[in-house]
Amino acid sequence: MRSFVKLITAIIPFLGAAACSSEAPEREASPESLAQNGQQLLSTRAVAPDPTETGPSAVTSAEYRFPATTDPDILGSAATELWARVYRPQNLENTPHPLIVVLHGNHATCGTGSNPRQDTNCQYTASGTCPSGYVVVPNHLGYAYVAEKLASHGYVVVSINANRGITCGGGVSGDSGLNLARGRLVLKHLQRLSEWNTKGGTPTSLGVDLKGKLDLGQLGLIGHSRGGEGMRAVYNLYRDSGSPWPARIGGVTFRGIFEIGPVDRQTSRTLDADGTVWSVLLPMCDGDVSSLVGIQPYDRMLQIPTESPVTPKSTFTVWGANHNFYNTEWQQSDSAGCTGHKALFPASIGSPEQRTTGLASMMGFIRANIGTAANASYNQMFNPMFDLPPVVTNVTRVDRGYTDSSSSTVTGAIEDFDKAVGTNTHGTPNDAQGITITHGTVPNHASVQKAGRISWQSASANTYFQTNWTAAGQGKDVSGYKTLDLRVSRQQSTLNPVDPTDFSIRLVAADGAFSEPVALRTYTDLRGPVGGRSAGGTANYHPILQTARIALADFRGIDLTQIRGVRFVFDATATGAIHLANVRLSKVQTLPASESLAGFSTAPAPQANATITASSGAGTMTTYTKGNAITGIRRVAASAQGADGATQGAGATEIEIELETADQFPVRNALPVLRVGPRTFSVSRHPNGDTRRIVFTLPEAEFAPLRSGDDVTVQYSEEADSRWIFGKLDKRALR
Repeated sequence: MRSFVKLITAIIPFLGAAACSSEAPEREASPESLAQNGQQLLSTRAVAPDPTETGPSAVTSAEYRFPATTDPDILGSAATELWARVYRPQNLENTPHPLIVVLHGNHATCGTGSNPRQDTNCQYTASGTCPSGYVVVPNHLGYAYVAEKLASHGYVVVSINANRGITCGGGVSGDSGLNLARGRLVLKHLQRLSEWNTKGGTPTSLGVDLKGKLDLGQLGLIGHSRGGEGMRAVYNLYRDSGSPWPARIGGVTFRGIFEIGPVDRQTSRTLDADGTVWSVLLPMCDGDVSSLVGIQPYDRMLQIPTESPVTPKSTFTVWGANHNFYNTEWQQSDSAGCTGHKALFPASIGSPEQRTTGLASMMGFIRANIGTAANASYNQMFNPMFDLPPVVTNVTRVDRGYTDSSSSTVTGAIEDFDKAVGTNTHGTPNDAQGITITHGTVPNHASVQKAGRISWQSASANTYFQTNWTAAGQGKDVSGYKTLDLRVSRQQSTLNPVDPTDFSIRLVAADGAFSEPVALRTYTDLRGPVGGRSAGGTANYHPILQTARIALADFRGIDLTQIRGVRFVFDATATGAIHLANVRLSKVQTLPASESLAGFSTAPAPQANATITASSGAGTMTTYTKGNAITGIRRVAASAQGADGATQGAGATEIEIELETADQFPVRNALPVLRVGPRTFSVSRHPNGDTRRIVFTLPEAEFAPLRSGDDVTVQYSEEADSRWIFGKLDKRALR
């Protein structure tokens, strides 16, 4: 029997007794094994492309630097200077290049010694000099490993030194972290760059005339630590009502902001990045911004249903990473270590492995979103519907959060856990059995971020939470959406084992019927929480919410025009305690419309009927499913004339895909057409004249770009209203 959820007054402790004990043995896994564990669960998914290769252009760099002045446009209380290194292709040619601006965070400005340099003094901030035996810390040079690669792909990268007056400087009223000042400093650089681009006058130190060489309509921002919030300040100060900066700089279009371990709310303003593409890298063992508050802008932006333009937001939480070593000039670790997972970093100098995660995510973000030649496929790095490329998974595990946009034109909220326990976001009663649930916040996350804190002590088909966005007997049409998205993390409690947590998910129809279940493990590997460690050795756990994205096509056997809610059935892991949040629908799948991520088996799915006739405004579509199966995918010697009609030499091969149906393929004058994802093939035969079987032949070169998970169907070239459905392509079946 269904029962209303049970409200408990005591929240499950964030740290269980075993977790708090300094003597409790800790089960750690290497980054390699953690990555492999997650990859094994999700190994059938498409893999995001690796964006880290060096581009075709030779690269050079040089600096501009102007004397320090007290500029009220930046900071009226201290002298600042315009100082930056510019990385660029050696040959800028005559076309404008996309512009990337990088801003470091807060650090000492004077250091001594080497390997590692000890950055322990801030005299330069106020005076412009360092004590005897010290050198000025070149904080802005620590991102050359990214800047040079980007420049090789045609970007002009300007890495700003904010040492004078700001870095290690004293805060002012309303700007305690000087992050608004950082924003104004960046805007002042943009003003100068715009002037050089339109009027000339480029400093001779750069060795090039920038006039006409910069495309400020293709501008990307990268900020680390306070530089992260500083870049959000740039974006907001520019678009403020009455802002002087648009007139000073001219036409600027902010195409995206990428932040590394950023701070948040260090100013009197709440700074978000709605209306532009945004991503944050969170180092799981951050010993500086140890609360990982960089997740909070993401939480807040999920609450903006009016976002315009519609733009994706994402989080990229890197296991084993500290704060400092994303900047090669910050040579001493900020972190005392990691809890529950292996550190990527030594005590000093730096970490090539950690930089690899920064390189992959920053380059993926920039190359996907900034520049007229941007390749959107690199955004797959941030979309959990894709596996990460080996350049990342060979190093460590990354937990990802993602939304296509919070705009109500794209996203429909099913459950945000913002009402009283037992009540759906839309005011209807929820159902539950065998669980305990409260509604509340999630550690590390913003106060506006609510979640259902769910725990269970016995796994079964009758242990569930069901969120209902309509009353019983009523449903909503969700067929216009592509995915069901949800955020989830594990609580830190004695109920939670180190091994993964899994459960199943079903859509619920207006009449109480259920879809076939899908398993969470197909879409995300739910482990942790893990975290950092304080200098005293205390564990600092981070239950950062990660996103699971489920194609609605994966919920089989249900009418998507009559959906009442979603049921989460805790039937796989014996006991568990999770945070469940932001159960939403999205219209933008970022995959071909035909693609789905579950059920890659070539065996036919069980069907109740041989044919299904669906009605639409365009007429009816008859689909045939009975006994359909992909019975073989094989490589064969090519005939003298290939499937594409071209003459083939000795040793050439082709691919045959053989299909079978319970009835017959009709023999018509129209050609049978095999569709695999977006591609079509029309060379076929019935082996031995058996019309229950059909073999399509295609050139091997045309088989290569096909993807596991692509829908496989057969239609006739003259008929658009009938098709035979064969499930998903599994390229591993190739023999």
